[in-house]
Amino acid sequence: MVNGKKFKFLCVSILACIIAQFITITGADAEMRLIVKQSYLGRVPRQIFPETMTVSKDCRHIAFAMPIGQSMAIIVDGKETKRYSNIGMASFVFSPDGKHLAIPATKGPSWTVAVNGEDNGLFDGVSPTIAFSPDSQHVAFGARKGDVWNLIIDGEKQEPGYKAIMKGTPIYSPDGKKLAYIAQKDKNILLVVNGKEGKLYDEIKEGSLTFSPDSQHVAYIARSGRQWVLVKDDQEIEVQGKITANPVFSPDSNHIAYSIKKMGKNILVVDGEEKDALGEVEFIAFSPDSKRLAYIAKKGLKQRYVLDDTQLGEFDYVKNNSIVFSPDSQHTAFIARIKTKWFIVVDGKKEKEYDRVALNTLTFSPDNRYIAYVAQSNWKNFVVVDKAESDLFDRHVDKSCIVFDSPTHLHCLMENKGQYVKVDVTIVP
Repeated sequence: MVNGKKFKFLCVSILACIIAQFITITGADAEMRLIVKQSYLGRVPRQIFPETMTVSKDCRHIAFAMPIGQSMAIIVDGKETKRYSNIGMASFVFSPDGKHLAIPATKGPSWTVAVNGEDNGLFDGVSPTIAFSPDSQHVAFGARKGDVWNLIIDGEKQEPGYKAIMKGTPIYSPDGKKLAYIAQKDKNILLVVNGKEGKLYDEIKEGSLTFSPDSQHVAYIARSGRQWVLVKDDQEIEVQGKITANPVFSPDSNHIAYSIKKMGKNILVVDGEEKDALGEVEFIAFSPDSKRLAYIAKKGLKQRYVLDDTQLGEFDYVKNNSIVFSPDSQHTAFIARIKTKWFIVVDGKKEKEYDRVALNTLTFSPDNRYIAYVAQSNWKNFVVVDKAESDLFDRHVDKSCIVFDSPTHLHCLMENKGQYVKVDVTIVP
């Protein structure tokens, strides 16, 4: 028989444990739980060519090259697919649907672009940029025979030929109906869209070529003599000064922004209208509804984050392409550093500090409720959703992101205990 005092103490203890457990799950410091599931994608080899590491857009597949004897083996999701004597190191690319992998590789003395191991013609050389169409059904790249470069689409040579096809091109329009590339003709540079040649220039700025989201417009920065111009749909707009940020279209395709430095002044240009910028603009981003504009500006040794013409912080460093908006355009976040510590800033508020925050992982949930990213502390990596932290992993897979599959489920790629793993995280409010 249990003593009355002991029984009373036991009941109180059990009640205290129940209350404590309830507080752990629902209290203010832990308003949610993260349930983690791992799926293995193959072992992490001792030696790979790191520049070949590539991840599919949906962050479900990993590919890279590794040495085996005198050959280079292509590994996809842990399985060897094919071996080559030589490959283009930094040019692996998955199709948008993640079902196809394209790589530059040698076949005897010739070069080809192999898609899922199938050759697309044989050439004396291939360009470092390979482009899949948005529907993943076509692949395009530049290739050389002798001294002549041609655009190749699905293995078929396109005319005319040029002295060179420039790095970063070709690119497809978002609807897949247009294909643009920059080529060298004699001593001049020009844009070619669906085989139609544009005006000749002395230079076209690398990385400036862009299509509008509705595919109706194309823009780039070009130079004739000392004069730089913004070219939009063959119309030239003179640019007075040094261009510091390339043109960016708004999601509705109705606006275009870029930045310049003129006579010592930093200027943001939106739809042709100039306004003073709060430093040298390095990166520009529109909100999904196209009504808001954010940029990163350098001022002395610091970097500033500016939203709707208002400065929301000054930091030692801001990762330029880390700016994200929530789907409803009401919230914004980015990755920044002060001294040696990294953190995210949400709506101007600095969050918890970590040793590292992984680029490309910062994202809002589809319902705007949560923000997620991958962070590192004490050499261990984990997923952070708002303030909740997941289980620990050895490493985050370079170039991979976080993808929300639903408002309460996301996945990402990690390394753990010598294995590549797909990490599925369920958010339990």
